[in-house]
Amino acid sequence: MSIELSQMKVANDLRHLQTQNISGMLTVKHEKPDYPEWELYVYLGRLTYATGGLHRARRWIRSVRQYCDINKLSKDWFGSITDLKSPWEIDVLTRAIIENKISSEQAKQVIQSSIREVFLTLADQKTMETHWEEKENNFRPLVVISGDQVLQNISLARSKWQEAGLSHVQNMIPGFSYELSPTVVNKERFQQVLETGAYQNLDKLITGKNTLWDLTFLMQKSMISVMRSLLPLVLDGIVEFREVPDIPLPFLTKASAKATTKKVIACIDDSPQIGQTMVALLSPHGYETIVITDPLQGVSTLLQRKPDLIFLDLVMPNTNGYELCTFLRKTSQFQDVPIVILTGHDGVVDRVRAKLAGSTDFVSKPPEEEKVLQILQKYLKT
Repeated sequence: MSIELSQMKVANDLRHLQTQNISGMLTVKHEKPDYPEWELYVYLGRLTYATGGLHRARRWIRSVRQYCDINKLSKDWFGSITDLKSPWEIDVLTRAIIENKISSEQAKQVIQSSIREVFLTLADQKTMETHWEEKENNFRPLVVISGDQVLQNISLARSKWQEAGLSHVQNMIPGFSYELSPTVVNKERFQQVLETGAYQNLDKLITGKNTLWDLTFLMQKSMISVMRSLLPLVLDGIVEFREVPDIPLPFLTKASAKATTKKVIACIDDSPQIGQTMVALLSPHGYETIVITDPLQGVSTLLQRKPDLIFLDLVMPNTNGYELCTFLRKTSQFQDVPIVILTGHDGVVDRVRAKLAGSTDFVSKPPEEEKVLQILQKYLKT
């Protein structure tokens, strides 16, 4: 690599945070803009956890399997983490400790392994952007490590890598990372090599699905040993390194899907600006907003999407809110759906007439974030 991690921005940030004695999260952006960010959690200037990146789930499962019996981490536990707030890994480990499924020492080993892998992956990044958010961590730290200690450990690992004669690998393999997967590209030649017996064990491991990190765990060897085994195959054009996606957490998928199911809010208003305003207000709070500017054509959309709540304008060119509200209330699908009138004419007569048409409540135009959210909390109990 062209620059040592100790000289990079993330290292300087950690040193600065250590002197400030503050808590929060340091976000590190990948050099590729479409990649997931890394999250470094800091408590009183000390590192408590590191996660994120392209292989968050893969890394965590591998660390757990290395130090714990993963079967003891009950699938039901994930169902209780309904919001999946980051870092959910710490929530699972904490619960495992409380229920005496794993020891505190095992949890610490899992966390330290994750931190080590994240920083060794960061060491291969050419450019970095970081963002600091000062806040109290929403979890009890299980490990507290100084930034200097982490950097020293990573520096030592990099020195051993160079002493082993592998410093040229980063230049030989474009975009090299321990998160890449060795993949056989010349099967005929690979079979010929296997006949010698020297690489017999690699046949079941180099499947194009295992990363270098995975191979160190499966082979129970150091990264240096694994790379030395692979280099002759790479130089011979038999094996190439490719990116692979993260692996799913089967027991987490159901809880995640449940947690991320968004409430659907419909906004029926002939003014596109009002629709845009509602989207801007609601999106940050996790709502999906359907904007309908033509109410007559939009009825089919309502029937298809089945919104959880409807904001309805009173005055529109082709129809008015009273008529549409009455129509919706006569439709079985919308008899119990909250219909909130959007109006600039918030008078007594308007309220009475809207009530008679079946409306649930009123919100004045232009809609204000606080009042809109109060309506949603009141009728959707969110």
